[in-house]
Amino acid sequence: MIETKLVSQIMIPDFKKIDGVTRVAEALKIMKEQNLNALLIEPKDESDVFGILTLRDIARKVIAQRRKLHETHVYEIMSKPVLSVPASMPVPYAARLLTNFNVSYAMVIESDQVVGMISLNGIVANWDLS
Repeated sequence: MIETKLVSQIMIPDFKKIDGVTRVAEALKIMKEQNLNALLIEPKDESDVFGILTLRDIARKVIAQRRKLHETHVYEIMSKPVLSVPASMPVPYAARLLTNFNVSYAMVIESDQVVGMISLNGIVANWDLS
């Protein structure tokens, strides 16, 4: 029987969370410095949920619309809510979930805490070819 990898085995554990009032210019600087393609946006209070900012969001909602990076706040362009998957989910199911919702990233949850992120790129890059 083929052993299926779990989300916890291929997730990105070194994710970064920022505040929604952060300017896009600062968020992009963080992304470039830490070689990240996405950032989680912290909920503003207990009744709020996480958001996500991706390079695609910046390209489509700032650059393509000729908005200024240093004048636009992350909360204006982020996607929300963020899809989440359990760390114990088999990778093929996570891939199906992300593609069904047409998203590239999801938060990884374990014991009610965000412990990482998973991406379609990461799923493909870590898929066993044998």
